[in-house]
Amino acid sequence: MDIASVRNPPEVIAARAAAIRAALLRDSPHIRQPNFERIAAEDLEHLFDLYDRQFFDGWLRQAVKARTPVPLTFRVSRTMTRAGGKTILHRRRRPGGEWRTEYEIAIASRMLFMTFGRIDRPVTVGGLPCADRLEALQRIVEHELVHLIELVVWGRSSCRAGRFKALAANLFGHAGTTHALVTPREEAAVRHGIAQGGRVEFEYEGRRLVGKVNRVHRRATILVEDPHGRQYTDGGRYAKFYVPLAMLRPVEERLEVRG
Repeated sequence: MDIASVRNPPEVIAARAAAIRAALLRDSPHIRQPNFERIAAEDLEHLFDLYDRQFFDGWLRQAVKARTPVPLTFRVSRTMTRAGGKTILHRRRRPGGEWRTEYEIAIASRMLFMTFGRIDRPVTVGGLPCADRLEALQRIVEHELVHLIELVVWGRSSCRAGRFKALAANLFGHAGTTHALVTPREEAAVRHGIAQGGRVEFEYEGRRLVGKVNRVHRRATILVEDPHGRQYTDGGRYAKFYVPLAMLRPVEERLEVRG
């Protein structure tokens, strides 16, 4: 298949994506509704096969097999919090010195489940508006399929480059290459009033501690001033704490002006 020459009309893209959506909702043991609450690696593989049949007539899986005897793998990641998905090319040395190429597609489940949840705002993926979690998942998978195609055919991939943008538009009708999913940082700010760089207080072993938010993930990383702690780039010394968001309370900043 000369993948660079494929131009799918908008109505063809819409019909194929709708058929994939219907098949996944019908057959998946986990994705039973548009705003699904469970997802597993086998769902991603099933989704890949549906896309491969609908859009490529099985060419993409065969192209992967032609590159490597190692099967394409799929992973659901709870730790990815900045990208909705990731396609990875591994080159590993086997016993005896032989190098093997491996491809993996990972999807950020935590960001998917935070999106279309308790934070109500417009969501776009690949420059396209998404009405529910399944639409967002499909657009993310489409984006990752373009990465996979570039890695298999050309050996490198960048969604900032013109070739990627052209493939994403011609194959799947994408209008951009960025995703606007809800992030842990956004959820922390909206639901808990916790912002990176802000001051918070929390209880630790019966003591009230006050520190600043250094990072927000599944928990927040809080830096509390401590003369015996590690020195950071701002010159201060801090002890580091990992605190669940529900245990944090924002500390109101007060500015006193005397005159």
